[in-house]
Amino acid sequence: MFDITIFAMLGFLFASYAVVGNDALQTLGTFINSNSRLHWFWLFLFAALILVFTFTYGWYINGGDPSWGRLANVKKYPEVNIEWYHTLPPLVLVIITRYGIPVSTSFMVLTVFATMGGMTSMLKKSLIGYGLAFAVGLLLYLILSKTLERYFKENDVSEKAPYGLATVMALIIGLIVYFVPPLINPELNYTSATIGKIIAVGVVVDITSYFMVQRFGKGMYWTILQWVTTGYLWGVWLIQDFANIFVFLPRQLTWVEGFAGLVVIVILLGYTFWNKGGPVQKILSSKTAVTDIRSATVIDFTYASLLFFFKEVSNIPMSTTFVFLGLIAGREYGFTLLDKAMSFNKASKHFVSDASKAYLGLMISINMAVGLPRLSQYLSDKPVDPIPQEYLVFIAVANFLIIPVAWYFQKRKKKRRMYFAGATLIAAALAFFVYMPG
Repeated sequence: MFDITIFAMLGFLFASYAVVGNDALQTLGTFINSNSRLHWFWLFLFAALILVFTFTYGWYINGGDPSWGRLANVKKYPEVNIEWYHTLPPLVLVIITRYGIPVSTSFMVLTVFATMGGMTSMLKKSLIGYGLAFAVGLLLYLILSKTLERYFKENDVSEKAPYGLATVMALIIGLIVYFVPPLINPELNYTSATIGKIIAVGVVVDITSYFMVQRFGKGMYWTILQWVTTGYLWGVWLIQDFANIFVFLPRQLTWVEGFAGLVVIVILLGYTFWNKGGPVQKILSSKTAVTDIRSATVIDFTYASLLFFFKEVSNIPMSTTFVFLGLIAGREYGFTLLDKAMSFNKASKHFVSDASKAYLGLMISINMAVGLPRLSQYLSDKPVDPIPQEYLVFIAVANFLIIPVAWYFQKRKKKRRMYFAGATLIAAALAFFVYMPG
């Protein structure tokens, strides 16, 4: 019991703080924004209860593995003895988080543990996640910006309670679970009883909301729906990202070890709420309409459903940050094309800026993952592991592309720099899929 090294403890602590602080942007940001009138403690208590349940249930059904099977592939994510260099990526992430940069915690933390094949598999799944989220966000808001979002702007939240919406949302989740995963993996087959249980949850939410509305007013419906949606999002996000934290600990934990780790995460979560989301929260506050509880609910539900989809079809770890940024970018372009809530250039500026920051964070992660273990081998007079040629070319080209991305971040961000950087990132992503094994 507690046969864990000091470096493993430090890495776990740094990763816990960085992951919780950085990813408040993605999962709890809209929740914090739209419920700013409430004391932070009640928001924290709600999130903490879901965290405890998600961890406990996952630990129990997976035989003591708190990562929900994300680290089960030992060929790509082997269990190693934690050394000094393993603690540096989460420490760097803590520092970067203070500047509000939307860095992928999955890449920053997990790549130093992964093999080259594991790293490229993560990157491919994350890029697919970005592309799918962008498409979903774009199509969804091409439909909604002329209807639902305009209704939100013209009507106050307290004017009408859309009874039945929770049931419809549950039906959508049920249909996705039933039809989509088997198309990708035939072994994933769910019975109609699964859909029935999910719809039953939606019906219960609608019934509960009806009685709450009679007592507190029509605006209470959206409040309840947002809290339920946030719980759904927070839970599926934890399933994806627990691996980023618990990779520093043994794959199977005793209940004492698991409880001790859980207490640390809950304390750090409390600090994040006390600090109103931290500096990363400022990025989300700049996005269109996310202070409206109804828009926040739509964002959270869509994001949660995307993460749930990726959880079902593959156990490979992925960057939830990429999925979030893709969804927000698609949403803003949808507003631009129809509602003209912002100019095309402004939406492109947001897209290139966020994607460039994520790319710089990705390159820091990859360089640390490749360089730190080999530096440790060199300092210890051990044979330095060679890098396969195809990966060496990939790393060299990826580092070279930092130049046009950094060029964009000069003081005068001219349009041609912006579009050149954006085109470079898109071309690099396409080339990666064509030429890299995964």
